[in-house]
Amino acid sequence: GTQWAETVYAGARMTASDPADAYRTLSCIQGFDSFKLTRRSSADEIQRAFAAQRLIWHPDKNPGDAVARETYAMMQRAHAILMDPEQRRLHDEQLAAIPLSVPSAAAAAPSAEASKAAARQLPPDWLGPAPRSARPFAYVDSTPQPSTPAALAGVRRGDALVRIGEAAHLRDVQGVLEGQRLLPVPALVIEASGGFVKKWIVPHSWDPDTPGSLLGCQLADSCPADLAEMHRAMADARERAAEARARRLRSEGGEEGEEGEEGEEG
Repeated sequence: GTQWAETVYAGARMTASDPADAYRTLSCIQGFDSFKLTRRSSADEIQRAFAAQRLIWHPDKNPGDAVARETYAMMQRAHAILMDPEQRRLHDEQLAAIPLSVPSAAAAAPSAEASKAAARQLPPDWLGPAPRSARPFAYVDSTPQPSTPAALAGVRRGDALVRIGEAAHLRDVQGVLEGQRLLPVPALVIEASGGFVKKWIVPHSWDPDTPGSLLGCQLADSCPADLAEMHRAMADARERAAEARARRLRSEGGEEGEEGEEGEEG
């Protein structure tokens, strides 16, 4: 929180334990997605990335997991730097002083892994209208970059993910992708228009800077704000909530009626 950040980062100088590139730390910490935060990223974009990372790595969700605890602490340090204007300014100055490497022609060319993945790519399967019982665990928050596994699979911004392989939670996605590397993985998706589609993702390393990223799209636990009103999955969620409230009110009304009858008998 803010108090923690003020305690750790009080003063004008950052410590040797701070991340060398806080943007990359928040971008790559999940592995399966690609937030691609840069010095041009807004505070809202940084906050959304941190919120999604926290869902996976918070110690409360990983009791007794030392790796998760260490990863979450690193993520907190990166977030605290980028959300503090003065610390972010100093951090950006340090990054600007680092010479940029020029990618070689070999690095820019498609890798053998990418070529294999493209050859194994399957077209999407239309499954009909989305069932109301389908409940997504994540949403695609931004348009996948070209030539990523997500883009090749036809994944779009706003897609609501119900399942990726056996994964039905953000923290399980990376393990599924790593276990099925270069094999088509079915992703059950509710599109914004209401279509229920099976999109085949072939996990592979697409970015030399983040070799652990096997999907290439930004995931969040909430629907993009500009799509929330019209998204079929969100509409179904609102209908389920309304039905639950109606059932609760009927139940409470029945209990009050029974108490009234008992009082009259007394």
